[in-house]
Amino acid sequence: MSTFIHHELLLLVQTIAAGAVLLLCYDLLIAIRNVFVHSDKAAGAEDLLYWLCCAFFVFSEIYRTNEGILRLFMVLGFLLGAYACHKTIGDIFVKCCTKILEIPVIIIKFLIKWLLFPVKRCKLLWYKAYNCAIKGRLANWVILRKERKREK
Repeated sequence: MSTFIHHELLLLVQTIAAGAVLLLCYDLLIAIRNVFVHSDKAAGAEDLLYWLCCAFFVFSEIYRTNEGILRLFMVLGFLLGAYACHKTIGDIFVKCCTKILEIPVIIIKFLIKWLLFPVKRCKLLWYKAYNCAIKGRLANWVILRKERKREK
């Protein structure tokens, strides 16, 4: 085969791979949405930003690899790569990324809860002291607390 045909086949393989990578990037965006709750406006803004980045990437790839000449097989290559990736590993990739992204979120939630426990406990004690002070028995608060423990 001629070098021109080799170049065209290599270009087709590159566009198929680029289409798969673009779909995996969108699947990663979906996994982030599964972990962090978004409003509809935020999701729409993320989609708009994603598609603008994709358009810029596709344009730059076409311009870089083929001197700006748009060929139908390149567009079909992007679509074929995205379709093949969606049918083969798309769902598995989203599930795995969601599970991986949930791990730091769970750890951070646990640490925040653990670190804020003394603060919540102090707020509870201050609330009890405040209620006793309002009722005029701040001096007897400690004594009342000990009596309650004995009754139980």
